[in-house]
Amino acid sequence: MATYRSNGFTAFPKNPLYSGGKKLRTVFFEKTITAAAAVDGDLYILAGAMSVSDKVAAIRGATPALTSATDNDLGFYKRNEDGTFTALDADILWDGVTLASALTYRELLGTLNTSLDRTKNIGQLLGLNAGTEPVGGVYLGLLIKTKSTATSEVLKLEVVLEEATTL
Repeated sequence: MATYRSNGFTAFPKNPLYSGGKKLRTVFFEKTITAAAAVDGDLYILAGAMSVSDKVAAIRGATPALTSATDNDLGFYKRNEDGTFTALDADILWDGVTLASALTYRELLGTLNTSLDRTKNIGQLLGLNAGTEPVGGVYLGLLIKTKSTATSEVLKLEVVLEEATTL
């Protein structure tokens, strides 16, 4: 008889992610995208403000066919005092992903970026720590660099965040 252990087994006593779960928060994003209003470079803020110690655990959803939206980036932004956003790294999670064809409901973060190191928190991905965190936190943004020419489509996403915990 064999004994099988899950990934992270040695962390069980120290990290509740591997034994009892972490605190997850789900942020729902829904926006109608119309060709008449779409512009190359539209930025959709999906979630925030987050700490650099948090993780983006999953992005779930079914995307409509955003016709011609073939160059899309997903990354992190900081909010400026005037309410605008500046990229910290605009394409760290997705770089040049196409949303031109409809995708069925699934986990999109790992599906569209298979090389993402999902063990890292936001700060580790960006090379930031709590001392260098942007004032007001970090925001998750979808940058549609090539606008959609679809008549009218609704983009619905669930962003699952793993909040930082300490023991």
